[in-house]
Amino acid sequence: MRSLSGRFHAFVSRFQVAFLSDRVYTNKQKVVNQLRPVATYEEIEQQRGDKSILYVDVRSPSEFAKSTIPGAVNVPVLDDEDRKTVGTLYVAGKIDEAKSHGIQVISPKLPEMFSLFQEYTKAYDQVVIFCSRGGFRSNSIFSLLKSLGMNVYRMEGGYKNYRSTINKLIPVMFEKVQFVTLYGNTGTGKTAILDELKKRGANVLDLEACANNRGSVFGGVGLKKKQPHNQKMFESLLAESAAGWKEPLVVFTEGESKRIGQAVLPPSLIDAMQRGLNLNIEASLDYRIGQIKKDYLHSNEAELLAALDRLKSYLNEARVDGYKEQVRQHEFDAVIADLLVKYYDPRYNFNKKEFVAIFRNEDAAATAEAILEWMKQRNGSERK
Repeated sequence: MRSLSGRFHAFVSRFQVAFLSDRVYTNKQKVVNQLRPVATYEEIEQQRGDKSILYVDVRSPSEFAKSTIPGAVNVPVLDDEDRKTVGTLYVAGKIDEAKSHGIQVISPKLPEMFSLFQEYTKAYDQVVIFCSRGGFRSNSIFSLLKSLGMNVYRMEGGYKNYRSTINKLIPVMFEKVQFVTLYGNTGTGKTAILDELKKRGANVLDLEACANNRGSVFGGVGLKKKQPHNQKMFESLLAESAAGWKEPLVVFTEGESKRIGQAVLPPSLIDAMQRGLNLNIEASLDYRIGQIKKDYLHSNEAELLAALDRLKSYLNEARVDGYKEQVRQHEFDAVIADLLVKYYDPRYNFNKKEFVAIFRNEDAAATAEAILEWMKQRNGSERK
């Protein structure tokens, strides 16, 4: 079975052909059987076929952490400090000194890097090296490995070239999608329902997972990776999510504000969601309290207290301090209930939307089954 990252890149190729025919290699005279050693992202994906490809990001660890190609691995040529030093020398016009420093830093790493790339080339049909713009970092390691007879490739234009492809995809990739968006107050189990829908083979777009944030002052609490994804990584993961969708393109998602953590929903996605169907998810207060505890209470107490402090921008200090004291006493139910009823519920205006159906959720699996059955009956009645 093809990996998720493999499906993502196949998806990119499919959309390039469908929507970007004026910019990609669709003319038979332009397509060659053999991939050039130095090729653009579009060329690599156009000629992927069933090949397994590993993208190797040789940028610094901090650059990689901010955003990269989904499925890529990081083999930094320069660490963050050395990258800063080399960059400073380049800006100062000391080109030879910058290159010399780079070579001194890279040389001790070469045996380990060579061993890594030997493993990669055995495990994958194609290993593609890239850096920020396809310059010194990727070219230095690429040239060395090629001189040693290793079958590797280099992405022309680097990560910037990849981003240009994503920038062209985002405005068009949702055009044929019918979204079914779940709305409901905090804690009604919308994300759990999406998980159950996905288990049953439905197409799902988990926006909170793409953003690595839940969209509130508690957005990062309890998440393994604390740093929310930036806009670039968010958009790449939107495309990666779409890679697994199957026809018909009916996609379930959760109603969110335009901003989730550090990411902003693209206008094309907002437009597509507005064209779709809206479902209202309701649940008892007890269920909602239990869901919140399940999602957040595996975090440490200090993280919860810090999140509560951020509420002081919206609530008076005495009220927040009262919540904090209750958390220290492990009176979680009381804090959650008060926040839900008196803070979160009044803030949401999703009730202004038109809903085609309302579902009462007390069990995510049962609710997912009910939604799929409702969709089946609705589609059947529309065809009559």
